[in-house]
Amino acid sequence: MTDVRARRTGRPPLTDRATLLAAARDIGFADLTVGTVTAKVGVKYSTFYRHFASFEALLCAAVDDALAGATFPEPAQPWQEHLARTSAAVFDLLRRNPGLAQAVVALPERPDRLVTLFRQITEVLLEAGFDGKDSVLGATGTLELGIMPWIDGPGPAPGGVAGPEQARVGPEPLDDRVRQAIASCVEGPPRRWNADKVDLLVEGLEARLQRDLTAADQT
Repeated sequence: MTDVRARRTGRPPLTDRATLLAAARDIGFADLTVGTVTAKVGVKYSTFYRHFASFEALLCAAVDDALAGATFPEPAQPWQEHLARTSAAVFDLLRRNPGLAQAVVALPERPDRLVTLFRQITEVLLEAGFDGKDSVLGATGTLELGIMPWIDGPGPAPGGVAGPEQARVGPEPLDDRVRQAIASCVEGPPRRWNADKVDLLVEGLEARLQRDLTAADQT
């Protein structure tokens, strides 16, 4: 006679890592907590911690998941265009994922995908003739310019809704030309403001490259 107990495989799992990660994706980074994930999946905290050692582990996995699904430009010359396109791609990714910028900054280590982007930018700049230091400065600036506008708050618009009004009536004795420029930049399309800052970075790098090439020719 067959032992029925031998065929029993035990109670099916209440959830798995992929289900929890999918729930985190649906919730979004701005509202992501262990509580919101467990509530959405319908499991207890103890079940969550069987699959993720901590909230930070979930956050890291969710960031990796978001970056893996993003499209970034392939390394290519001209370097000016590559910097502009990469920074714009980072900016747009963070716009589509409110709270992702804060998550990236909060992690103890930079996600592998961002490290890869950094390496690719440095390689493009080195190929264009920049030295190691300026390649690092250019790559760091490119990524930071795409990320920093979203650090102030997890909402859909960088800088906050009070930005233009603060520029106009703030207590600092700013020159009227500066106040108008700030208000115009904040009120304009956020991506255009980011592109203007990348343009300034590019022009500075171009000037440094020309200076170094001239110095090399004179030696």
